[in-house]
Amino acid sequence: MWSTTRQAEALNLATTRKNVRHEGLVSGRNLMSNALVITDPFALYGSEIENINVAVVGDIGKAKSSLIKTTLGLRQIAAGRQVVVIDKKRQGDRGGEYTELAKSLGVPSIRFKTGGDGARLNIMDPAISSSVTTSGGIVPAGQEVLIAAVLEDTMQRTLVQTEIAALNLALRLVNERARSEGTEPILRDVADLLLSTPEEATVTFGEVWEKEACRWGRDPGLALRQLCEGDLRGLVDQPTSADVRHALDHPLVHFDVSELPNKGPALRVVMTVINTWLSNVLAARASEHKQTILIVEEGWHIAEGSTGRVFRDNMKLSRGLGLSTVSAFHHIADLPADSPARALMQEAGIVFLYGQDRVDDAEQTVRMYHLPEYCVDLLMSMHKGQCLVVMGKSDPVLMKHERSPLEITLTDTDEVIRGEASTLVGQTRLPDTLDAEELAELVGAVQ
Repeated sequence: MWSTTRQAEALNLATTRKNVRHEGLVSGRNLMSNALVITDPFALYGSEIENINVAVVGDIGKAKSSLIKTTLGLRQIAAGRQVVVIDKKRQGDRGGEYTELAKSLGVPSIRFKTGGDGARLNIMDPAISSSVTTSGGIVPAGQEVLIAAVLEDTMQRTLVQTEIAALNLALRLVNERARSEGTEPILRDVADLLLSTPEEATVTFGEVWEKEACRWGRDPGLALRQLCEGDLRGLVDQPTSADVRHALDHPLVHFDVSELPNKGPALRVVMTVINTWLSNVLAARASEHKQTILIVEEGWHIAEGSTGRVFRDNMKLSRGLGLSTVSAFHHIADLPADSPARALMQEAGIVFLYGQDRVDDAEQTVRMYHLPEYCVDLLMSMHKGQCLVVMGKSDPVLMKHERSPLEITLTDTDEVIRGEASTLVGQTRLPDTLDAEELAELVGAVQ
């Protein structure tokens, strides 16, 4: 059989041409060519990807969190970027999974708790009181959109036009009064105004509608009052606490939401308010050209409902904000065909596909990303720490995630199951604090 060199190279995939890219952070090693794999969303933007958001998909226990904490966490900080984590995964009695990482970097963990004992991020915070427009025309969600979404999720229906009119009037009046009095507006003020008849209603809606207008805000007002006295009490209904206001002064921002219940609106509302607040702050600071990573490991929480829609809309502004959102998902087969979570996974510019134990999950993954059929068996046979990496329209890469000794220690989450502290802690002593240069040296073993 005769063949040209160009034709024959496809018959020996293990010796195909190595990647010549040198810019960006290394994630691991290509198991076919043994070359280093760069999956840095900011470095790859413009040449290999157009969307800087990242999705990590795979079954539980496949080392997804290890990749996120290192490649998209520690190493990003070492490169001078800021990392913001919304941490839902509980780790024993220490709080969220990222608590030890935050402690090692000398930054505080900002803990949200129901009942008013934890941190607070005011849904009426001046940073999101009205949409901020950057010079590039980037407009994150503002107060009106955010509170309307919270109401729709709570009332389990879409607001009608009269309710929207009443809500917008109440928001305007509450903000104007707060500015004139030098105070911070709160959600309870909006609820009280919706349940009253302000004189401004006559001016706004006219004398003909004055009597009817006093009823337009009844249902939204009752819903907001219920939230302030129940699910959202002490979370987003009071002035923003100092720890939240100064959070972005640190290279790592750790929002610990591990104590919030999975059921009810509190968790999704807090996550969406954090995202909207962050997007507006970054929009206001657009001239600084700050690159930021937002990590949300429990991605399904941000996918559903009206508040989830606000989160997803903010993600579409990622390029203008310099904000790359990293979200993780487990069982694709459990998601309906029209699930917003599927859209988040499909729209990501970089996707890490880890092993699946269930056949239906592996098959759905292969179909979603248009992979060859044999990848079903591959996804079900990959070892822990191995994954298929899909970057833009490039062919998938079979990668082994590599970690330094420090990273191995910080990504050990099995000590609760073992009933003992990690044996690796004794082998790798962590300094009390780390600056960017020291951190770069410690994680540099795999760079």
